[in-house]
Amino acid sequence: MSVNSAYRYVDTREKIVSEMQASSLNALDSLKNNIAGLIAAYAVNEYDNIISNAASQNNYYAIVVEDFNMGKILGQEVFSNGKIRDENGALIEYEVENERHVLDLQTCCYASSADVVTLNGKLVGKITLYLSNDNLNKELNAIIIGTVFDALIISVLLIVSLLFSIRLFILKPVSRIAKLISEVDEDGLPVNRIEASGSTEISALSATMNKLIHSIRKSRVILKQQHEEIVSRGDELRKLSMATEQSPVSIILCDPEYIIEYANSQFERTSGYEISEITGHAIDYLFDNNPVNKAPLKELKQKLEAGKSWIGELTPLNKNNQIYCIRLSASAIHSDESGMLNYVFVAEDITTHKRNEEMLRNSQKMEAVGQLTGGVAHDFNNLLGIIMGNLELLEMTLQDQPKQLERIRQALASTQRGAQLTRKLLNFSRKEGVQKNLTQVNTVIENLVDLISKSVTASINVETRLEDGLWLANIDTGDFEDAILNLCLNARDAMPDGGTVLIETQNRHLDADYVKQHPDSVVGDYVAITVSDTGVGISAEAIKRVFDPFYSTKPFGKGTGLGLSMVYGFVQRSGGYIQIESEPGKGSKFQILLSRVETDENLQASEDMVTPPVGNEKILIVDDEEALSESAQAFLQQLGYSTLTATNARQALEILSENDDIELLFSDVVMPEINGFELSAKALKMKPGLKILLASGFSSEQIHHQGEHEKLYHNLSSHLLIKPYNIKELAVAVRQCLDRDDELLSA
Repeated sequence: MSVNSAYRYVDTREKIVSEMQASSLNALDSLKNNIAGLIAAYAVNEYDNIISNAASQNNYYAIVVEDFNMGKILGQEVFSNGKIRDENGALIEYEVENERHVLDLQTCCYASSADVVTLNGKLVGKITLYLSNDNLNKELNAIIIGTVFDALIISVLLIVSLLFSIRLFILKPVSRIAKLISEVDEDGLPVNRIEASGSTEISALSATMNKLIHSIRKSRVILKQQHEEIVSRGDELRKLSMATEQSPVSIILCDPEYIIEYANSQFERTSGYEISEITGHAIDYLFDNNPVNKAPLKELKQKLEAGKSWIGELTPLNKNNQIYCIRLSASAIHSDESGMLNYVFVAEDITTHKRNEEMLRNSQKMEAVGQLTGGVAHDFNNLLGIIMGNLELLEMTLQDQPKQLERIRQALASTQRGAQLTRKLLNFSRKEGVQKNLTQVNTVIENLVDLISKSVTASINVETRLEDGLWLANIDTGDFEDAILNLCLNARDAMPDGGTVLIETQNRHLDADYVKQHPDSVVGDYVAITVSDTGVGISAEAIKRVFDPFYSTKPFGKGTGLGLSMVYGFVQRSGGYIQIESEPGKGSKFQILLSRVETDENLQASEDMVTPPVGNEKILIVDDEEALSESAQAFLQQLGYSTLTATNARQALEILSENDDIELLFSDVVMPEINGFELSAKALKMKPGLKILLASGFSSEQIHHQGEHEKLYHNLSSHLLIKPYNIKELAVAVRQCLDRDDELLSA
């Protein structure tokens, strides 16, 4: 059977099947409506008669009903009933237990099913109608026999006519031409002029061949001359070719229509494309994959077509869809004889240079942000401290007024959020370590779930699976929140069509076998936090670079490339490890391992549940913000301490010299003229053994002082009270400072 015959056969078969399907679907719709009530009434014999009539009238191979109602009566999942044809074509009862019946149904050319539903919407069964290959083949065979017979007659007639025409109009004239061209000269060209009678086409062929032979003779003379020129310039061309191929920059040649004709080896190394993959494409092919190139590419063409050169920067995507940056020079190549011949594009890869520039700019920006936030943080935290202090004092006096008390607590919560916001901004811009606390990771995640849910799309489901009795970790809570949020946002971007983000926690022990496979890890107990998604996954190549700053697999302009590098930075600062498991199309799993902290304290006894410690010592409060000083004084007096206040360091030293019973100096760090560290050194010289507690808006107020006070400043920095503070934090810090037995402070 020829290819066309096969196509007609398939087409005919599809049409017949389509007609049979259309007919069977109409019959199926009628049958399910006719037997719905009978199945509901358990009238098996009645709907069996309907099935028999339908099968015999339409020559269907089988009709099978799955009766859910009768199945329940018989204690079966379903009761199967129906009709099927035997080898003689007669309709017999269909039996599920009969393997031949089941196999025969599986080989049918078409089967269509429909649910049987009563008028009140109850699903009572399912009906399936089967069409046999035998019926289909009978119709097809009849069509094929007729078609083959007709085609055979036509073919015989065509062959006879074709043979006669070939002999008369082709073979005789061609044999004449063959005889004439058989005699050739030393160059292999015919000696005789070709003359052949016959059809117009044969005459035209003869004339054309004569012209061709004449042209070949002339061309051979020209070719010999050109060959001599090429040989003479061979060395020059070889040197030029070697220089182009070994050039450290990419060189591309295009025709006047910007179609790429050539690219050197450096282009392959830079872009990842093989020359054969781009030859024949327009130059736009290399740049259209990044929309930002559209405007400069348009300008480039305008310049070239105006007879000018163009120099600029473009950011194409390489074969692996990674952005790289080039400095491109474009100009036209002209010939004295024919004018413009080609366009030449010379591209230098400046990706590393640009990345270094970007890193420098970001570093400078971070430094500027750090300086700005450092200057603002002190005053802002002082304001928050004043607000928080007065709100807590109001809270103490309004215990019998629930409505007012609730408003006060809402305001306090907002103040705490403001303080956390300031600390996060400082953490982002600061290079030194952050403040770590014993943290119950489950609690942080539970408080963060609502924010995560609002940050992802509605089509993404956020789930948690948190292990009870989770160990404690010593981490910066704000940094941890940022890390989890970054991982969830990364998961969101990996699931554009929706999916699931799962956050899990568990206690995990790393043994020696694990450490052998992961040399960077250490044997011990860890708190494991896993964030997994059902997204597009990450390739093995991308996993190697996923934590690099500014590296992103997202489309251009859709990401900074800093999210996962910030996660990695948090894990490193916390002394932990991070692992990735991912494959393209199978989602991703990020697991953070944080060292377990051994402690006898129960974290459930949190700040809100601990009674603030009290005392009766005398404390000198030093702060240039009078309102903040008054709040601290009210707190400490509420806790039982006696207090004195000073608004600057000089006043504080005078008070110290006049009061020998002062046991603790509580001072702000940033003050005019003399800061808190310098005041501490002077105070200890005046009164050795004095306890000192400093407060600051920074989580680490390290002053790198080389000299006699270096140890003192370091010790004071390690016990800073972070502003803004509440009464409980102040009470704990003051009591710990007063009760500290070791001699940490010395002038």
